[in-house]
Amino acid sequence: MPNEDMQTVEVEDTELVAKCQHGDTQAFNELVTKYRGKVYAMIYNMVHNEQDAWDLAQDGFLKAWKSIGRFRGQSAFYTWLYRIMMNVTIDWVRKKQITGDAEFDEELGLKEVEAGASTLPHPDPLPFQKIEREEIRKRIDEAVEKLSPEHRAVILMREMDGMQYEEIAEALDCSTGTVMSRLFYARKKLQGALRDIYENI
Repeated sequence: MPNEDMQTVEVEDTELVAKCQHGDTQAFNELVTKYRGKVYAMIYNMVHNEQDAWDLAQDGFLKAWKSIGRFRGQSAFYTWLYRIMMNVTIDWVRKKQITGDAEFDEELGLKEVEAGASTLPHPDPLPFQKIEREEIRKRIDEAVEKLSPEHRAVILMREMDGMQYEEIAEALDCSTGTVMSRLFYARKKLQGALRDIYENI
């Protein structure tokens, strides 16, 4: 059933895109309405600021509208849109100079990457532990923000959006190996920065 639902969505998107390519702004508005929530959530997880997230979403949708004539349907519309949004966001983060302190090594320990490994600790505390939970969440956010934009992107796409390696590679227009190496590097950085949290969960 999920596959049928996905196919239905892709058919609907394809029809709307075809209308957009003939200048139908209402069809594009439908696509914006359909995906703005997911897009905003993705961007907000990268920038942690509501206004910046909405501004970047608007920039991304504007870029998508200007580029939609070049969309050829080789991937799902949302994958194409996600790639535009992520590129807009990564460029913005780079300009804000929110970057990590080192670049990753594409060949670094790929054999050690566990396909199903979880990166971020997800504690589920009792009510009286609320303050501790908020402190942990703050620590995690701070650690993620110290990653380079590329590493932050793959971590959030994998951990927050639950995307598969192949989906991330398609969305970022890079190889699966690059995704794996970026995840490996980012996980090592996060696990080092949050070692005390992992040990106490």
